Amino acid sequence: MAKHDELEEDDLVVEEVERRTEPRGFFPGMVATVLEGAYAGRAFDVVEASRRGLFLKEENPDAIPLGTRFVLEVVFKERSFRCTLEVARKEIQPRRGVAGRLSALDQTSQETLDEFLAAATAAD
Repeated sequence: MAKHDELEEDDLVVEEVERRTEPRGFFPGMVATVLEGAYAGRAFDVVEASRRGLFLKEENPDAIPLGTRFVLEVVFKERSFRCTLEVARKEIQPRRGVAGRLSALDQTSQETLDEFLAAATAAD
């Protein structure tokens, strides 16, 4: 039997850990509707939002390829903003859906999102 100091050790891969430093919030009732492309007209419940991204509820996350870009209109409490979202991650537990990075927000859309986030973080 090999002694402890004679055993080969596995190489440990060190990966960067996501650090959530941006404000984020949960927005029951927030809906993102795809405006263009193959998914046009498809509406997703938004589970979580931040300045950098959205998490969209999707029962079959594998049906949406990583890298898919959505042009979205996001509506919450009768206000809305438009953005582009690129699908960057899929989850099946503890929640089901896709997470994406936000881009292409004009100034008004960014201000609207910032107001939503400020209200959500103030409520915490």
